[in-house]
Formats: sequence, C-alpha cells, structure tokens
Amino acid sequence: MKRIMALALSAAMLFSGTAYAAAAAYNTPFERNTLGCSEYRIPALLTLKDGSVCASADMRWSHGKDSPQNIDTVFAKSSDGLGDWKYTVVNRFDDYADGESSANSASFIDSALLQSNNGTLFMLTEAYMSGIGIMNTKKGSGCIEINGKKYISLTEKGKADYTSYISDFENGFAPVIKNGKATGYSVDEEYRLYKNGVLLTMPQLDRNEKPTGKKIAQSVFYSEADYHVFETPFLWLRSSTDGGETWSSPVILNSQVTSENDYFLGACPGRGISVTVNGKERLIFTVYHSNAGGDEKAMTIYSDDGGITWNRGEEVKNSVFTGKTSESQIVKLPDGTLRMFSRNSSNYTASCDSTDGGVTFSKSFAEQNMYGTKNCMVSFINCSRKINGKDVIISSSGSSPEGRANGAVRVFEINEDNSFNMLSEYHVNRGFYAYSCLTELENGNIALLYEDEASHINYMILSLDETGRLSEINGHNIEFDEEESFTQKVKRFFDKIWFLIENIINV
Repeated sequence: MKRIMALALSAAMLFSGTAYAAAAAYNTPFERNTLGCSEYRIPALLTLKDGSVCASADMRWSHGKDSPQNIDTVFAKSSDGLGDWKYTVVNRFDDYADGESSANSASFIDSALLQSNNGTLFMLTEAYMSGIGIMNTKKGSGCIEINGKKYISLTEKGKADYTSYISDFENGFAPVIKNGKATGYSVDEEYRLYKNGVLLTMPQLDRNEKPTGKKIAQSVFYSEADYHVFETPFLWLRSSTDGGETWSSPVILNSQVTSENDYFLGACPGRGISVTVNGKERLIFTVYHSNAGGDEKAMTIYSDDGGITWNRGEEVKNSVFTGKTSESQIVKLPDGTLRMFSRNSSNYTASCDSTDGGVTFSKSFAEQNMYGTKNCMVSFINCSRKINGKDVIISSSGSSPEGRANGAVRVFEINEDNSFNMLSEYHVNRGFYAYSCLTELENGNIALLYEDEASHINYMILSLDETGRLSEINGHNIEFDEEESFTQKVKRFFDKIWFLIENIINV
C-alpha cells in the first residue's frame, strides 16, 4: 500500500507540472564510526525492484588508503532510502584486527552493485592477498590450466612455484592438488584452509605486527597461511536472492575473464547494468585492465545466463586526448546503444559506444559539454522520466579542472543522433568532491552518495522538475563563481582546438 500511494503521489505531481514528491529528512548510511569504522570510501548505490535502496562501500577502518591495506566491504539497506539503514559486512578478511592499519593486510576494494530481472542482487569487488594492491600486482590470471580447464593456483608458504591448485568443489569443499595428487589440504567455499579435514588457524595481528591474542582461520589470501594465491586481483562475486539479507559464497571469476597478459584487471565501482540482447537478459559489469606500460583500458564482463558464467568484452581503444579509460559506468540510449562514460586523463568525461550489447566499443572520445575533474570516477544513470519528450540521463562528478572538487549533478536530454543537451547543473558543494554514485528512487527523486572529505561519504536527495531542474530536498544549490580563471580560460581554448584536430584526423 505504501508503494502504491507513493507512485500515485509521484504521478499526480508530474501531471500537475510540479516537482516530484518531496522526501522527509534523510540520513547518510556511512557516517563516521558506523560499525566502529571511521573511514569510508568508494560508494555504490542502487534502487531495488521492491523500492528499497541499497548501498555499499569500502570499510577502511582507521585509514583512507587503497590496497594493500586493511579494507572490508559493507552493505547497507533502507526500505525507502531515507534512513533506518541495516548493515551487513559482506566481505571481511581478519588477518589484521578491525580498526588496524597495515599494508601487509589482505583486502577487498571497489564494490559494484547490480540486480537482475528475477531480483537476484550481485556485488562485484576485488580481493587481494596480504600486502598486494594495484601498484604491486604481477602479470597473470592467478590460475593454472589443467587438461584445458583453469583453476586457482596456489603456492606453499615461502615458495613461489604456483604449481598447486584448488580443484573442483564438492559438498562445500575443494581439494588442493599438486602434481596430480591430493595434498591433504582443502578449502571451503570462503577459501579457508583445512588439513586432513581440520580447519587451520593462525594468530591475528595488530598494526605493529604483534599477535592480538585471537586465533583466526587460515585463508589462501593470507601470505602466512600454509598455501596462498598469486599476487594479482581476484574478481570476487557474491549474490543475494533476498535483497541483501543473506549472501552466497563468493565466486572468483578470474578463470573466466582474466588474461595471462593482465597486470591488473579490476572492478569499476558503482553500478552494473541489465540490458536485453537478442531477446535475453544480459548482465554487465564494467572493469578495466592495465598492461606492462600501465596503460589502462576499460571493458565489460557480461553474463547471458543469469550470472552463472561470465565473458570478457574487448578493451576500449583510447584516443590521444583522453589518454586512458578506467573506472566506467554505462547507460542505455533510446536506440539501444550502450554508452560507457569513463575516468580518463583529460578534464572531460570520456565516452564510447557499443551496438552489440557491451561486447565491443568505439574509440573513446571526450564529451565536450561534460567538463570537470580529470582522473576521477564518474557516475551516470538513466532516468525513467522524459523531459521535453526526450529520454534523460543524469551524471555526478567534480566540476573543477584543478582537482577533485566542486561536485555537480547534471541533467542531459538525449537527442535523436545520441548527442546530449545539458538541461541543468546542480552544485552539490564547493571544495573536495571525489567518488560518487547516483540512483533514482521509487518516487522519482534522485539520491546521491558522494565523498565530500577524505574518507567520508555524504548523502543527498534531489527532486527533479518537469524542466530538468534539480533541487535539494533539505537544502539549497551552492552558488559557484561563474567566472573562470585566466588559466582555465586558456586551457578551455586549447581544448577546443584539440577537439577540432581530433575530429579531423580521428586519432
């Protein structure tokens, strides 16, 4: 009944020519010291089919650093996106105590959320073994091929041959095999290590590398365990059939999508997307990889069987102007084209198109009316409403070319030729603005999770009127100085020249 009334009120306000339904006071899901964690980063936000709202983030405990560090993944859910958030720590390594900071810890980082048509909720993250992060990974998939099938490879503590591997799971356990023979070791579905059927333990450590007095289960992601995995990112996928109340054991996707030539293949934080291809649902997450030269290129992983098996799309061809494509988000255009928007090296959002359901993409180019902060994640979503009879997308990013600052939420209408007209720009704040994620609430309002301080995530709800103008439910639009500095004007001038050159020679 609550859902029906909310929809009716939203429809009534739409046809009366006023803004969508206002919301009551709302609360941020990841305020400092929630669950004893003072540092949160990397927000993901999604409205589920029942109208509830879920979010996830990195729990960085007492630090704000990327992997390698002590980082876990938290999930929050609210029935309406306003408050009363319920929490689950979905991914946790406990080789180091909660709250401790150590570059020797195993970690999870960068979560993305996606719901399929049947209601299954997916969460994709990266998992790293102790002491490993994006800056010190090694080339390879982390797998070994045996009789044409890939398995997660392992090495014994103190060695580096990676000739052992985790075989197939049966009844919740998988044996560790070396040279074709069982070793007596096995792992459970959470990758905890057993010997002769007995769970192995090890001391938990504090930030000074001293035992806390607590014994923890050995994991193949801990370098001090009897066996451990390769020094590469592991794409770690969990699913939930009850809206995030409970979660499946993880599925590691490396054997399906990671190449032996990858130095890094990682998740793009934020949201995945569900689309229809040839009459069937396709689930898509964006990922990106780097080669020996550190050149980052975006691509997708996708599933056509409801998330059971996954395939890897082709990498985006980067233009000279954008330099790279990394953390990305996808929207669907009215003609079925998928447009991917990417973090890159310019002060404009990079984009590229796919007409085959996200398998291949055109060369990246810079969107000239999407200026802002280079080298930072951007959020883009489709909107269910039409404005001026046209489909609409909404973006969130920093708007300053001088660093991660001055958050802006923008509304764009989509033209017949798939170009965009910006209808409005809502100024979120003046000052620090980094990663963010948008979602459309059931009543048509727009919710935003965004980093407004180092390792702090704030929350905002905006209403959208029939002209495309945004306004905050419990606040006001920050006024920016419209006049650009001389340096910014010069840069914009040369950017326009470069855009012209790029279009002529199609670099």
